[in-house]
Amino acid sequence: MTRVFTRVGLRLPIAVCFLPLWGAAQARAEFPSPVLHTVFPAGGQAGTSVTVAVDGTGLDGLRDLHSTVPRLTAKKTGTNRFSLTIPAGAPAGVYDLRAVGLYGMSSPRAFVVGNRAETLEREANDTFASAQPVPLDVVVNGRIEKPGDVDCYKFRAKAGQRVVLECLAERIDSPLRAVLEVHDATGKRLAVNRGYTGIDPLVDFLVPADGTYFVKVFDLSYLGSAAHYYRLDIDTKPRLEFALPCVVTRGRSTRVKLFGRNLFPPSPRSRKAESSLALDCVDVEITPPAADRHEPIPLPLRPAQVTVDAFPYYYPGSHAPLLVSVTDVPVLSGASDNTVPDHAQALGVPCEVSGQLTDGDERHWYAVRARRGEVLWLEAFGARIGSPVDLDLTVLDPSGRKELVKLADSLEDLGGYRFPTAHPDPAGRWVVPADGRYLILVRNLIGGQNRDPRRIYRLSVRREEPDFHLAVISRRADQPAGLNLWRGGREMVEVLALRRRGLSGPIRVAAEKLPTGIQCPDIWIGPGQDHGVVVLSANRECPSFAGGLNLVGHADLGGTEITRPARGGTMTWPGQPTPSGRLTQEVPLATAPEANLLLTASPGEAVVYQESVLDVAVDVEQRFEGPAAPLQLTGVGLPRLATNTIATIPAGKNKGWLSFFFPASLPPGPYTFAVQGETVVPVGSGSRGGSPGKVGVTLVTNPITVLVRPARIVLEVDPRTPRKIGRGKIIQLRFTTERKHGFIGKVHTELVAPGGVVGLRGRGVTLVGQSDSGTLQVIATENAPLGRHPFLRLEAVGTVEDQPVYRASRFVELEITE
Repeated sequence: MTRVFTRVGLRLPIAVCFLPLWGAAQARAEFPSPVLHTVFPAGGQAGTSVTVAVDGTGLDGLRDLHSTVPRLTAKKTGTNRFSLTIPAGAPAGVYDLRAVGLYGMSSPRAFVVGNRAETLEREANDTFASAQPVPLDVVVNGRIEKPGDVDCYKFRAKAGQRVVLECLAERIDSPLRAVLEVHDATGKRLAVNRGYTGIDPLVDFLVPADGTYFVKVFDLSYLGSAAHYYRLDIDTKPRLEFALPCVVTRGRSTRVKLFGRNLFPPSPRSRKAESSLALDCVDVEITPPAADRHEPIPLPLRPAQVTVDAFPYYYPGSHAPLLVSVTDVPVLSGASDNTVPDHAQALGVPCEVSGQLTDGDERHWYAVRARRGEVLWLEAFGARIGSPVDLDLTVLDPSGRKELVKLADSLEDLGGYRFPTAHPDPAGRWVVPADGRYLILVRNLIGGQNRDPRRIYRLSVRREEPDFHLAVISRRADQPAGLNLWRGGREMVEVLALRRRGLSGPIRVAAEKLPTGIQCPDIWIGPGQDHGVVVLSANRECPSFAGGLNLVGHADLGGTEITRPARGGTMTWPGQPTPSGRLTQEVPLATAPEANLLLTASPGEAVVYQESVLDVAVDVEQRFEGPAAPLQLTGVGLPRLATNTIATIPAGKNKGWLSFFFPASLPPGPYTFAVQGETVVPVGSGSRGGSPGKVGVTLVTNPITVLVRPARIVLEVDPRTPRKIGRGKIIQLRFTTERKHGFIGKVHTELVAPGGVVGLRGRGVTLVGQSDSGTLQVIATENAPLGRHPFLRLEAVGTVEDQPVYRASRFVELEITE
């Protein structure tokens, strides 16, 4: 492959994707974004070493693997091969693994730490005749390597043994839609499963007789590739399924029943007695961790689970931890006879209930007493705690016949394609209409005719006490790499604020324990906003770093502060028709080579008023020789109701402007946003032997934080004002003003623009007393530049004791013609 070289010695393949630059004819390449596609095998046993091969794009200069497995070490043994040493005693679970190279840290892939023996698939094993023999209590790491591929294994077992066969694929970032079959020695199919935990299959197999049994693994649609990897467990040891209660109160020990398979020591089993394959049950005492402990959860968690407070519980000998929810209110176990309104279980407020809808059409009734005007928050947890349910939550009158409110599913998808947060668990506020007793009905909409003890749920009944959760995601859906910060440059991530129980105020996000040479100013997610931007900067001499970024959210509730750590999120396979994302166990941060452009934003004011315009100057620091290309600017992370704009810094220039309008509908409070720039920069040097070229870059400025205050002046421009003015001509610009919130002073109006008005003159108008309208005479000079004047506006300045204090603005669309 032909390569080109930058002036700082970066190697960039020419054969990267070419994209149009803002509709221009010239195409541009982009700097590689490290993306890890596969790690194989996708796991290993604690206390052993395993050699893995990695594959991806943008992995130039691959030098290390970074993992969330405690104390794991990686040693490079080949071009894309590493020897991983997993320490003995490492907790079992699913962790994140990322590649570290020249351009920083890659997107993650799941890596499983197990406590069973491990083996690799050996080809060819496509038929029962060539099936690969494996022992019991083993994990097989395999691949469906091509369309139509089938993998076959055989094992020996004794009558009465309970063998659990489970295929992990979706949960370890594989696109494989696995089908799992078990056959006897004659080829008769004894069991099949196409999806148990999500779409990953599990077969709970009671061995009917001593002998050899075959396992077949294939893709439901007979697809296959190197990315269609899996881990097949063939296990007779403990495996947890769920707990009752499924939620415990923080700060106290709780007696919990654990349900699962093979939880007791092996003993002879009668096929007749065990034909139902009922789950085993053991009692344990569980004490949740303290509220200030935020340890990674080594389990595959979906985006919607960011709103679930939970911790991993480890049962001795179990193959993986169990996710146990935690709450700050008392927990009750659901009654056994509350299936009709007359036997509704009485609840106090606040509380949580742990229930189980085993039968398909089962209904659970609860009763609460409340007073008129009370605001209660009702919320059900089902899908978010891994339960195969679609819950329905309804409030009814005391008779149980009149529906008062049906709580809606949480379908708001804040992350969209990049991080789908929607889920079917219902939640919402309810204002009590009158003093009295009310019924709450919980049922499962997808129960069907079968029984399933896994249908557990949580019901939360509490006051509307505000809360929030934060998720950090990449700013680009097509490049879910880590946060790679170029030395001497800046990088940005997006923060999603999942507001709960009525929280509407601002949220401050701060970085803690930053590495040397890296800065991250505090930012604000403004009132009612659900998106924010965090911008990091690195010194040009910043040491190399690859690790995690600690971000913490703070919300002030009138003297009481809520703090929440931010959690990372990623897309699993970008570009697919159905979005699929998951939580990550840390927010990744790594350094990259030196940036050759730096943007710096300087806002005109730190305080802006509703109905006014904020000017932002953008300066460009160029660190390469030769002329710079045009740089397109736009706001990023702006408040939802603010007006975004676009501007271009011409080629060869190093300064530009953007102006943003903040309407009266934007709630007062602090807001943070930034300016994003897109351009191309030269790469290559004939003296270094490479071919000259250009590469596209996306830049971001320092964060801009402003305090928005209520409008004191509202300015309106007559919509009949001409939109064009000829050179040497005059137009009349009519306007009205409205003084608000007790302001009664003078209002002076004039025509302004960032950097000054060019080619237009207008005598300012001052309104005194009760006057609230005026006319500004605008004259175009004979040599006024043709075209639309960027960011031209009419500005009103309110004075107090002849000092300018309040401002309001309206953009004026005016094109200068011949």
